[in-house]
Amino acid sequence: MAKSYEELMGALGRAVFFRPERRRVRDLLSRDAQPQLLVDGNEFSLFDVSMNGVSFLSADATGWRVGTEFDVVLRLHHREVFHGRGRVARIEPGLRKGARVAIGLVGGFLDLPEILHQDEEGQLETDLAQGPEYWRSRIPAALQEEMDRAVQFLHFSRRVLDRSEARYRARPARDGDALAGLADRALAQLREPWAEIQRRASRAAVAVLGDREVLLASKRLTEMLVTPVLSACPLVHRAYGKPLGYAGDYQVMQYYYNNALEGDSVFARVFHKLGVEHPLSAGVRTRKDYVVRLMEEEHDRFRERPDADGVFRVASLGCGPAREVSDFIARRRGWPGSVAWTLIDQEDEALSIAYNDSHRQLMAVGANGALSCLHLSFVQIIRDPSLLPIESGQHFVFATGLFDYLTEPIAQGLVRALFDELAPGGLIALGNALAPNDHFWSPEFILDWTMLYRTREEMLRLAQRLPESAEMKVEVEPGNAYYFLLIRKH
Repeated sequence: MAKSYEELMGALGRAVFFRPERRRVRDLLSRDAQPQLLVDGNEFSLFDVSMNGVSFLSADATGWRVGTEFDVVLRLHHREVFHGRGRVARIEPGLRKGARVAIGLVGGFLDLPEILHQDEEGQLETDLAQGPEYWRSRIPAALQEEMDRAVQFLHFSRRVLDRSEARYRARPARDGDALAGLADRALAQLREPWAEIQRRASRAAVAVLGDREVLLASKRLTEMLVTPVLSACPLVHRAYGKPLGYAGDYQVMQYYYNNALEGDSVFARVFHKLGVEHPLSAGVRTRKDYVVRLMEEEHDRFRERPDADGVFRVASLGCGPAREVSDFIARRRGWPGSVAWTLIDQEDEALSIAYNDSHRQLMAVGANGALSCLHLSFVQIIRDPSLLPIESGQHFVFATGLFDYLTEPIAQGLVRALFDELAPGGLIALGNALAPNDHFWSPEFILDWTMLYRTREEMLRLAQRLPESAEMKVEVEPGNAYYFLLIRKH
């Protein structure tokens, strides 16, 4: 039923408080755009843009004053796309040092659709002029060889499976599902060769990680040659397409948890399944089981305390579908007292799935539990970890994937904020993809999915801002894909 105008609340406040959306430059523009922001002739690193302003990073926080006007020029692909006047509207501390300066435009505006068009035109001109050899010539021979091996393997596999699928579909129906049998046979034969190709490519790709130009050339060529062949797979289509702006969204996590043959063709189903069997993908499932076990142990520990108030408090930061919670409920089925979960994520659809699945489990077993779902941008938390909206006195706090994307200083600040909300005796469990590994080529190069892989020593450094009384250790979850930093508050 259509709502009356009185029920349409979306416009209330927007007419008064509306501000044009700000877009991070790295999310808006291509890698080749080479944006140049000139403020009174001096170049600064562009941070974000909106229709009526820009912000940029300055190493010197003292050289700016709110209200001061400057000449502003924006160039893409070495071509001017905007020239006008701007006024300093806001000065904020940088995430590491210096300042982030926001400038509002005085007359004129940034036509973002036109800027995107100019970016795409610049890419087209560059691509036509350079051709694929420009990128290939910058890639080490060893990585080229492994990429060629991957392309040949995928094209050969697709041709064989497509031909066989067409043949089976043309045959009269017989006992059993011939296409399912074909997929099973293909998985058995292709699983290890494809895994070995990915391992070899990862080892060859280590050589390009220290040179940004070579890395980008390698990624671009991979995305031109390998990614399109695999784009029929639901996992690759979703993770590479990034409809929510990042690869590891809730739907990708659901693919991992389902661990099934999914797709519109046998080739798509087989390589989708191989994708969700990838060590980092399978590790999502094993780290989930690991966290469920930790939650059970901490719950038991809490129940043994003579001063327990009856409510075991748990918080999950970057919860996604929160399969850890629904699995905990299904395994425990009931408990004395109550359990209160606070689930935090930046995607409301993820929170909806988390709430529905966990609430359904609570109703099914009749357990005493409460769910609070908080929709909050991680950018807000990163800028000011003290804004973390969880109740103090948490007994178990965990984050399984968020720290893969946080630099060390930011991660250290967030660890301290989480520790401050922990009850005495409580535990924090923070997951992070481990380094070194032979698995990073597929997400980084095929899916353009960049993560920060950490060593055991780097995991321990995340806790450097904690008091000496904190007890900490690093464990590897059973899938051997993710480290967990465990911090106990005494």
